[in-house]
Amino acid sequence: MSNSSSPSTRPMRLAKQGAYETMSNVLGLSRSHHKVSQSVSGNGSSVSVNPRALDEILDSNNPSVSAVAQSRSQKRKSPNDSEVVFTTPKRGRPAGRGRGRPPNRPVLDKEASLYFLIKEGKAALIQVADDWIEHYQKDADLAVMDLIQFFISSTGCKGIVTLNDIRTDDFSQLIRKMTEDFDEDSGDYPIIIAGLQWKKFRRNFCDFVKTLIKQCQYSVIYDQYLMDIIISLLTGLADSQVRAFRHTATLAAMKVMTALVEIAVRLSQSLASVSKQFETERTKQRKGNQRIEALMQKKHEYSENKDEIINMLDYIFKSVFVHRYRDSVPEIRSLCVTELGEWILNFPEHFLDDSHLKYVGWTLYDKVGEVRLRCLQTLLPLYQEEQFAPRLELFTNKFKTNIFVMQVRLVSMVLDKENETAVLAVKLVTCMQRHFPALLVARDNEMVYELIYSVHRGLALAAGEFLLQQLFNVKTPGRTRSQQECKATNKSVIRDLVQFHKESKLHEHAAYLVDSLYDSNDLLKDWTAMTELLLHGDDKQPLDREDESLLIDIMACSVREAATGEPPIARSVNKKYVTQKEHKQVQDDQARLTEHFAEHLPVLLQKFTANQRDLENLLTIVQRFNIEVYGAAHYLNHLNALVKCLEEIFERHADEELLGTCSRTYECLCSEKLPVHVRPLVTGSTLIDLTMLKLRQEIQQFNTVDGALDEEDIVTLITSMRRIEALHQCHDLSKWDVWDLIFPIVKQRQEYAVPPNPEMMRLSVKTCYWSLLWALKAIADGQSFEDSIPKLKQQFQQFCTCCRELMESPVNETAEMAYLILCDLLLIFGWSLPERNEELTALVFEADQSLEDQLEQFVRRKVFVDDAAQAGDVTDEEAEIVKTHRRRIYLAAFCKLVVFGVVTVASAVHIFKNYVTFQSDFGDIIRVLLNRCRESDKMGWAKTMIRALCALYQETVSELDPENRDKISDAIYVVHELAKRFAMSFGSDPTKTREAIVTLHREGIDFACAADLNTATGKAPRDLPFLEALNELSNRLLKQDKRIVLNYLNRHFSGVRVGVDGEWQPLITYRNSLVESEDEAALMPPPPLPPPLISATVNKGQVPPPLSLTPSMKTILKPDVSSPFVPVAASSFLTRRTARTGTTVDTLMEVDFEEELLFEIFYVSFAVVQLNGFLAKMENQRRFWKKILHGNEKPEERPRRLASNGGEWSISKMENK
Repeated sequence: MSNSSSPSTRPMRLAKQGAYETMSNVLGLSRSHHKVSQSVSGNGSSVSVNPRALDEILDSNNPSVSAVAQSRSQKRKSPNDSEVVFTTPKRGRPAGRGRGRPPNRPVLDKEASLYFLIKEGKAALIQVADDWIEHYQKDADLAVMDLIQFFISSTGCKGIVTLNDIRTDDFSQLIRKMTEDFDEDSGDYPIIIAGLQWKKFRRNFCDFVKTLIKQCQYSVIYDQYLMDIIISLLTGLADSQVRAFRHTATLAAMKVMTALVEIAVRLSQSLASVSKQFETERTKQRKGNQRIEALMQKKHEYSENKDEIINMLDYIFKSVFVHRYRDSVPEIRSLCVTELGEWILNFPEHFLDDSHLKYVGWTLYDKVGEVRLRCLQTLLPLYQEEQFAPRLELFTNKFKTNIFVMQVRLVSMVLDKENETAVLAVKLVTCMQRHFPALLVARDNEMVYELIYSVHRGLALAAGEFLLQQLFNVKTPGRTRSQQECKATNKSVIRDLVQFHKESKLHEHAAYLVDSLYDSNDLLKDWTAMTELLLHGDDKQPLDREDESLLIDIMACSVREAATGEPPIARSVNKKYVTQKEHKQVQDDQARLTEHFAEHLPVLLQKFTANQRDLENLLTIVQRFNIEVYGAAHYLNHLNALVKCLEEIFERHADEELLGTCSRTYECLCSEKLPVHVRPLVTGSTLIDLTMLKLRQEIQQFNTVDGALDEEDIVTLITSMRRIEALHQCHDLSKWDVWDLIFPIVKQRQEYAVPPNPEMMRLSVKTCYWSLLWALKAIADGQSFEDSIPKLKQQFQQFCTCCRELMESPVNETAEMAYLILCDLLLIFGWSLPERNEELTALVFEADQSLEDQLEQFVRRKVFVDDAAQAGDVTDEEAEIVKTHRRRIYLAAFCKLVVFGVVTVASAVHIFKNYVTFQSDFGDIIRVLLNRCRESDKMGWAKTMIRALCALYQETVSELDPENRDKISDAIYVVHELAKRFAMSFGSDPTKTREAIVTLHREGIDFACAADLNTATGKAPRDLPFLEALNELSNRLLKQDKRIVLNYLNRHFSGVRVGVDGEWQPLITYRNSLVESEDEAALMPPPPLPPPLISATVNKGQVPPPLSLTPSMKTILKPDVSSPFVPVAASSFLTRRTARTGTTVDTLMEVDFEEELLFEIFYVSFAVVQLNGFLAKMENQRRFWKKILHGNEKPEERPRRLASNGGEWSISKMENK
């Protein structure tokens, strides 16, 4: 048979010996080990070979590189066991480069190198790969050298590869050489460096490796040389101690395997196709059919090529993956698991078994969340494929527990980055349950059910899908069902859903339950089924009263989400925009719910009119209506019935929240969107008229009896006031003169014989508040009269006066309401009022100092209170939560006044002071206040912070016993913490707050030095420990600003006798934080002169007394201690002295008399120089040290001595000056 063929059929002619010989070269064995003799005969080629099978080696239980190498390096034998005999090989190593000794390394053209081309991305990857293959076919050694250089350069190594490096049996010497040339100090290498350029390089690197391998599959991949070199190099680099080598080589090896997997898949497909054709031709039973022979040859060649590729895959897997999937670097572990998932998904016939899946299961225990995430991303696509389920059963039973344990651990974390892993864990459990229904027990299910109410929306949605599948047996939309079947199924599921919500005991969080299930199924949009259950019940299992209430709550929440398309507040998703499809879906849902509830809602309101909570939920449905639908004639009766229901609810109920909901619903019906021809049905209602008439009569009666109403009349009056206050929130009642009717009760409250009820006062204040706002709106809209502005200004001032009086009321409810309303009015009538309308300038109200102080005192009394200290250990957790919530509201109201400039920043001193103490309750509010104040008034913000620090310091010190005042430094840790929090609020750009931070330090220094600073006594100021706290803010100063603050500090202590004992330590510590050089250190006032080391006169020959050194003196005198008070020459002296005698500072007491006296002179002279100023006495000091240290030294010994003891810098500098 002729062997001539087209290039497309070139792979068919590849010899079968490649599958067996490739692996021996992978292990670095010399190609000369094989004895090959070639002979050419005619146009054909033949191979006589009896290869040893490698299956036993690859499938061994404990493979090792050495064993495989030894097995693979054995010579191939012919049938007579002599040698392998070849004739004209089908493939082999490409032709060499010709005669002559090639140079060690050609001139490297960086711009033509593979690394440069891939890094810059200036050429198509396929073209680069094809060019390299063409180069390889011309000169294999040079091409391989360039490829190896590419891999080495991609690791960040600057080493150069030569031809001699690639001609060895293995690459250990090359890797050792490259390791020596590699600089690991930076810690970065190309594939992990941040930046768009390097991210692009990593992507191009991976794509090029895969492209190169795939482009080689039709030419040189089976030549027993190229793949051997690549795999040997990458295996060696992946086993290196250098992280860059290991990571880059592992990435390349994994991408090589991915490309080989794709080649193997294509070969499998081709083999299956050829096998099918072969079987078809064989059934024809024709003799001498040449097509059968051709198909048989193709089938044989495809099979051999596939076996060879699989051999490569197995070897790379065992030599690289098995070692690197447990690497110490998390990125390498993630890489291995991710690529394994690709191999299993693309080539399941080889990789989808327990021997490969076990590595994914083991990695589920990884401590790094990113690695666990990659494991789940690997497993999830496998479980989503139905055909893989039988082969995953063993793995599922083995690793099920770990998936659940991991999921619970992740859910318990508060880190956002772990939520994605938890979501995938729930999705994986859902898929596992779908394939293996008996896998999970009730306890496992409950772990997922609890996530339904999670704040993280993705996690809740995943748990909701699991709930629908597991508990309700609801499948995602698939086959089409009849309408009757859907209705019956939905009724049953809705009833079960109500029961689930009831057993969860989280009845106030129905919105979270609805949101968790909303996207998984259209069940919650079946309002028809819900309405039928509420109106007609269920024959199989009737709903009780609690079930009906829960169903109404669920239905109202589903209507809200359908009409708005928004999740609950805590689950808000940061979406920049709503797509057109989503907007269209919301509009369709809103139209559908309006058509349904416009007809059935009045009936529901009448049935549940006795239950307050049910009425609130049902009335909120009206607020989601598309009101324009009432323009249709057949909806007029329904609208009329709805208005009558509202009137009945107003007359029957007195709950404030229900009345407010009813008022907002009535406002929606009065909207301008309502068609004109049906508006009289709403506006013609007598709801407001009758309510106002009744209230006017009751107030007249109250004024007539001078407030002495009986209890029943008081309740009736309060009920009427609640209704009017609720209506006044959403409707302008100015034409009914509500202000003139209600405000006298507030103003003349003390003139009544019987003071008004506290509830009456609270409702009166709120009603007056709404009246002022409606009057302001009328003026802003141009609907006022000439005297409207003066009248409103007078009303506002009178009302503010009353609110300030009510803030001091002993009744907490009244005082708190007055405070909140006054804060809102001050904000509304503040300096920003004229921005909307210049005519409103006359209404601007500026708070005076007395009002600021009153508001601040209220915050002190009501917000920053330690209830635990007052009430003891017994506290009601729920009541404490309610109290904290109310206090947050009070604090936020005052903070808004500070942020918008209604009150000065200085009034927030007490708030700043309690930042650390009340961090858990109000930390987020105070943090926002700090940032907003920094943006609006930097100087005032800085001064307020330093005053807060001073106030907290004084408060802390005042609580100390006078006997323990020496322990101030230990007691002011809370001041340190507050200073640290303040330091973090300065932002990332210190240049924007330069002046503010300098001002803060100056005022802090003034405070610390304000008291008891006496230059004569040398006693430290009382508040000097405050500088320790101020030290926490020194790192926010720029270098030049530190010098300014240092000079300011030195001016305060000029002429002061500063000591080195404990009371001066805060000053020394703070000053050291400002010092940037030794010259600045010399500007510090010196410590006092120490007592003489030798107190008595010693005659010649007399033994001196023992030299005793205190620990502080030893610290100063140690030559290795860097202290601003020790000149470098002193360190030079001690170094020279200890080096010559072998003694240390601790053994100086044992030296002879002359050296003892010399040391005495040194120390005293040093102290004198410090007292007179280092800069002024530099020349005298230089001469003194030169005489003592080098007086008997020969000139030729001086350079050698300076170089040995490190004193060159100090002595030469002193001599130059």
